[in-house]
Amino acid sequence: MQGIQIVLFTLLCVCGGEEDVMKPTFNIYSEFLKLQAVVEGLTQELSAARSDLTEQKSLVQELKQQVTALSESPKVAFTASMVSTQNSHRGPFPSETKLIFDKVLTNIGNAYNSETGVFTAPVKGVYYVRYSGSAFSAHDLGLSIFKGSSRFVSSYEYNSGEKNDQVANGAVMLLEAGEEVHMRLWIRTWIFVDYRYNYSTFTGYLLYPV
Repeated sequence: MQGIQIVLFTLLCVCGGEEDVMKPTFNIYSEFLKLQAVVEGLTQELSAARSDLTEQKSLVQELKQQVTALSESPKVAFTASMVSTQNSHRGPFPSETKLIFDKVLTNIGNAYNSETGVFTAPVKGVYYVRYSGSAFSAHDLGLSIFKGSSRFVSSYEYNSGEKNDQVANGAVMLLEAGEEVHMRLWIRTWIFVDYRYNYSTFTGYLLYPV
């Protein structure tokens, strides 16, 4: 009798142990939903990262194209003064007269003609053109930049009685390929020409092609 009780007790312990082993310790479906949410979140982040990468690649390509365009665009820049073996002047003239700055200091691209005093735009683009002028000996000085046959900007220095009078002006110009720019001295005025310091100059350069 005692042996049967021992066997029954043992079976109960075994059965009880199996029941504990087979009993689920977590909800599998709930954990699957959590894992699915994590995967979806990672998928969205990956998609956003891919979109950002595509945008960055597009920007890099655009910058490369801009750099290439700049490197291939013509280099245009000039500065010219006027030749003289001694301090002198040009003018006054009975009518407005084109000034020829025949002393070339810089002429990258060879777009400035020192024989005619004309700058010719080699390509359509935005250019900056400026000038400086010295009246020096107390005479009136009037200067203008001309775009083709049209006056663009000007400066005028009235005889002040002082020894050194200076004028300067400049402008940004949109020029078509082949358009010309030059300087003119106003009627009955003069401009001082020195042999050494280049007080009076005509300058221009290409900012960017369009």
